[in-house]
Amino acid sequence: MLPAFSLYLDLIRFLAALCVFLDHISSEPFTKDLLWPRVGAYGDLAVIVFFVLSGFVIAHVTATKEKTASAYFLARGSRLYSVVLLALPLTFIADRLGGWFNPEFYALQKVMWKPESLQGYLASLFFLNEYQIFGFEGLSPGTNAPWWSLSFEATYYVLAGLLLFAPRRICLIAAPAILLLAGRTIAILAPLWALGFGLYHFAPARTYSRKIWTLGTVAGLGALFFAPELFGDFDNFGWRFPWGCGAFNRNLAQDYGGAGAFSLHLISMRALLTRKRAIAPFMARMIRSAGALTFPLYCFHYPLLCFFSAISPFRPDRFTHFAFVASAVLLCVWALAPLCDRLRKTLRMAAPFRRARLMPEG
Repeated sequence: MLPAFSLYLDLIRFLAALCVFLDHISSEPFTKDLLWPRVGAYGDLAVIVFFVLSGFVIAHVTATKEKTASAYFLARGSRLYSVVLLALPLTFIADRLGGWFNPEFYALQKVMWKPESLQGYLASLFFLNEYQIFGFEGLSPGTNAPWWSLSFEATYYVLAGLLLFAPRRICLIAAPAILLLAGRTIAILAPLWALGFGLYHFAPARTYSRKIWTLGTVAGLGALFFAPELFGDFDNFGWRFPWGCGAFNRNLAQDYGGAGAFSLHLISMRALLTRKRAIAPFMARMIRSAGALTFPLYCFHYPLLCFFSAISPFRPDRFTHFAFVASAVLLCVWALAPLCDRLRKTLRMAAPFRRARLMPEG
């Protein structure tokens, strides 16, 4: 990918994670009537953007760097667990301290959706918390409600690895079996991840003028902005596709419509940035730094949000409360992100992983 377009992807990932954070902090009991009400409408759409981007990025790395099964699964495993192995103990510690300081706050459903359990942590460690065959119905590690999407993401990584590297006879058995175990919600959103994968291999027509691609960029972004109004409370014609800690029902019209709108924006931006091969170094460093915060921000923010809201000395309807909580969460994420990067490098050099990387492909 060109440097400018790569930076664009980093920026979009960070903004999507920020949208999820703002969606959560803008709702009660964390704050009250402080932020623009529409902020809360984009949390679900931001996760769909993540899925499309994830498929796009996986298509890029498997076409350029991760061309063997060992390289692919090593990179994906270290990427996930470099954050997960910090997020789980962070959640546990924040919940223990927050519950000790303010037990009434942690008794609220929006904070602790389900009683904390060892099962919740173990299922989340192996990304099985959204697998409907187990009947977990919205299990999460403590207060870390956004963990649901990691179960989706890890499943799509495994499916992509099977389809790209495993013999066809194994794929024909393993891929449907995984989707059957995962359940209908992970299965119904898999095409959105695959859409991102396919977009990478779609070459924008260079015969179109810059004005056409600019129009596509604006139209895609505008459709994404108005997606909550365009698709409303669609009920999937009575079919339920549960997800998350509250076993909510996905709005598939919004999911697919939002993915389509973002895809138009993505391919248009790719065409616009084709000729731009460089960006100011200072701006590039800022965007890269923000991009590095994306995954830690997504995985760390909710337990930290609960903790700092519980100990805040300010009322939730005051801007001082919002400033205190938001700045504390972001500061913690910024401080912990380098640890995630170090852990990722350590995992990649661990003995079992190093041996897998050196093994010849059979």
